[in-house]
Amino acid sequence: MILCQKCGATNSLGQETCNQCGTKLMIVSSTHRHSGALPVLEEHLLERISALEYSLARLDERLNGIHELMQQLSTESFYDHTMIESIAEALKKLQIVGKRDLERDWHHRVTQRLLESEEREKFESCRQSFLNAFRGNNKERFSKLIEESSQFFINRNYRRGLRALEKAYSSDPQNCEIGIFLSKIYYESQNFLSAGRCLRRVLKKSPRHFEANFLTGLVAKREGNLLRAKQYLSAAVDICQTSLAARIFLGSVLVALGEDSGALGHFSHALSLQPSSQMHLLVGSIYSRQGKARNAIKHMKKAIEIDPSCDQAFFQLGLAFLGQNWKKRARECFQAALKLNPKESLYRNALDTFLKNHMKLNSRIDLELSLLSNEEGMEILVKDELHLNFRHSEPGSKSREDLGGK
Repeated sequence: MILCQKCGATNSLGQETCNQCGTKLMIVSSTHRHSGALPVLEEHLLERISALEYSLARLDERLNGIHELMQQLSTESFYDHTMIESIAEALKKLQIVGKRDLERDWHHRVTQRLLESEEREKFESCRQSFLNAFRGNNKERFSKLIEESSQFFINRNYRRGLRALEKAYSSDPQNCEIGIFLSKIYYESQNFLSAGRCLRRVLKKSPRHFEANFLTGLVAKREGNLLRAKQYLSAAVDICQTSLAARIFLGSVLVALGEDSGALGHFSHALSLQPSSQMHLLVGSIYSRQGKARNAIKHMKKAIEIDPSCDQAFFQLGLAFLGQNWKKRARECFQAALKLNPKESLYRNALDTFLKNHMKLNSRIDLELSLLSNEEGMEILVKDELHLNFRHSEPGSKSREDLGGK
């Protein structure tokens, strides 16, 4: 008889599958003891054992091949590094270039090649998304324009790449993937007029498009239209409530509009999404503006705990201590901030002002506001959120002009 290896049911000899559960039988057994030689195994079990042995043999061959390849790469790397050292020594003796300069240039070129490879992969992914989102009539012409634009971008001919992509977008105006891609590039190159034009077209076709709402809010914020920025950033947060960048930018807009309570809610939510020294600073700064010094001190201390080298945290903590009239602690924090960043004139001026007249309330509020207007730091969030930086240009290049930036 045959016992099922899954449910244990008894099956008659010659059966392929179990009567009870339908599992293909692989194990031969018996209810009585055999005398002499072991029972003959079923043919299908022998076949599976042979297949398993063959697979293991092939796996062993592949592992040996991988091991040999790794050894070969290691040997080639050793010889390449030795050759570079020899070339560097020869150039150094001839006083042409030093080893350190050669290694620096070599690493720079390797990094550049990796970035170019990454950029190609990114454009290939975008190209495929453009084709998948096609809703026009002449797909052959559309595909040709997309291919041309991809080649132009990869070869860093941005002006012609944009021109080809704009033509493709005109032939398929419902293609939101192209519209948002163009919007990102125009935004990154600071051509906000063209970015806004593309964003309006995307929102007309897809009003609930997260990236379109988010970027429209950022453009409005840059133009100083805070109410419009609030409208679109609020829509972006509503669409994607886990967006760190959308909540932080919306919070900064609300601060500028004097809506501190609403801003605090978004900053606190952003803090729960991604705890960081800067986020604790933002939340602490709002609490300080609201006169809740103890809450502010709590968050400033948490910021210092996360990043002990954060000079801004010490400075803001000093302002919070000053709000409690703890002058000695405030002075110590100002001095710590200045020690961490001696080049920051704001800290030196604040310390000098404090030593003269213990700093007035109005000046403290102005200093607290400076933390919330750090546009450069906030733009990093935009790049992470929208996966920007399609251009890895060399210093001094004219890529921004090529993209129509101003």
